[in-house]
Amino acid sequence: MVSMGFAIDQMVKKLAKKGIKIDPDNVDDNREKRQEQESIRFTKQLHQNERKRMFKSSLVSDPDDLKTTFNDFNADSTQLQQELSRAKWIGANIRDGSKDNYLFSGKPGRGKTMLAVSILNALNSIPSCELSCLFVSVEMFMNLEWTVYKNNNSWDKDELYKAEQCIRNCDVLVLDDLGSEATFKSGKDVEQATKHKQEVLFRIADYRKSKTNIITTNNTGKELQTMYHPKIVSRLLTKDASHYIEFVGEDKRRS
Repeated sequence: MVSMGFAIDQMVKKLAKKGIKIDPDNVDDNREKRQEQESIRFTKQLHQNERKRMFKSSLVSDPDDLKTTFNDFNADSTQLQQELSRAKWIGANIRDGSKDNYLFSGKPGRGKTMLAVSILNALNSIPSCELSCLFVSVEMFMNLEWTVYKNNNSWDKDELYKAEQCIRNCDVLVLDDLGSEATFKSGKDVEQATKHKQEVLFRIADYRKSKTNIITTNNTGKELQTMYHPKIVSRLLTKDASHYIEFVGEDKRRS
């Protein structure tokens, strides 16, 4: 079998006889550069495919909810404009390397989930961004986990394993509607989450140490502290006021 180096040497000699001079070293350098560029392109494509696969693994009741962008948020008041501006700032902060926790709190229908998903889609739309994103409904994950716990079904166990691997490995995670899986009460009537749910949530919190997490909740920080063990609160909830958005507008689902 003729080696590539021998073939190049023969080609250079033939061209030299015709008065065309070529430096073999340059030929090798160009070939190596092309191979390196092709390798980089292939690696980037694989990574982009993995990012898409990760996002498609999201746990969401309605897949259309994953399509929202900042343009879908109707900021028709000063308060809503501030919420939108804060969400965009958080997205840029994450894009630039932030590995912190963020909290979106407010009553149902105020746009918390919409802006959280918009951040993920903004990150996904940046070709140079390599962050993998995942959206997880806490209630759906808890239901899946409870189904496995009760029925020990092999198919459900496989789905739970895949979900947990995605939660563990993604760069940016939205945990949607934290607290609703534990209780629909608020204020002084709020109840502590069950031992089983706390154990599951602690496992998630342990996965997500030193990674970016966006939490949406209908509850206040004080109520969440009542529901969950301090270690869960410490690992998932932000202590930085600039990483917190309180949604106080009207219910968008009724408008």
